[in-house]
Amino acid sequence: MFSAKTSIEGQDGGVVSTLLVNGFNEHLFDVAIIVRRMKGYTAEAAVAMNSSDVLAAKGTKYLRVNVTKKLRELINQGKKRIAIVCTPCEAKAAKKIQKTLKKDCQITVLGLFCFEAFNKTKLTKEIKARLGVDLDKATKTQVRLGKFLLEVNGKEYGCSVKDLDVAAEKACSFCDDFTSRFADVSVGSAGSKQGYSTVVVRSKVGEKLVETLDVSREMADKQEVARLSESKRERAKKSFSALNKHK
Repeated sequence: MFSAKTSIEGQDGGVVSTLLVNGFNEHLFDVAIIVRRMKGYTAEAAVAMNSSDVLAAKGTKYLRVNVTKKLRELINQGKKRIAIVCTPCEAKAAKKIQKTLKKDCQITVLGLFCFEAFNKTKLTKEIKARLGVDLDKATKTQVRLGKFLLEVNGKEYGCSVKDLDVAAEKACSFCDDFTSRFADVSVGSAGSKQGYSTVVVRSKVGEKLVETLDVSREMADKQEVARLSESKRERAKKSFSALNKHK
């Protein structure tokens, strides 16, 4: 685990974009599944065929996007070497798909730190009510140090992430994985100072992807990452406990 900043300007340290660009340059995969922002504050899974496609989709989108559906489509098309950027729940699904296919396909999973994803309609409503701005006009959004931050017309707005709980996807409260444990490389802002990303290398595949990475490295705050991981696990336990009581 380490903290990193790359030469690519992106969310935090630009690490995810740099990993994908590096993977294409080193011929570690042939295609990559990314999330691309569409009109307004909406997003969809897309296929990147080269570095230019990756750089055109920079930035984090805090919405639920089904990327494993796109993964299955590529596998059915005969693609053998695929990278995928996804949240913890879909990182686990991607690895299950990999296990099923065995050696027929190599899936490189770049997992994102994730506490929860948001429902777009509900999030838009809450942001308008609390901050008085239109989420669709935001040029950048970021979750950092418990704050949901967005930039609209060059001005930054923000509120506590907890204030947006009503806009979170219901299923997220049952997930106990904050750091994408099933990924080859996990990346997130927690544990790093502003402008840097925390990177966790979890496999030989991830090690190969990171070994030629040109980054500025620092120590990551492991205790902060552990604290947030434990917090998400405790929330999941409480959610399941409440569910069992209703039964």
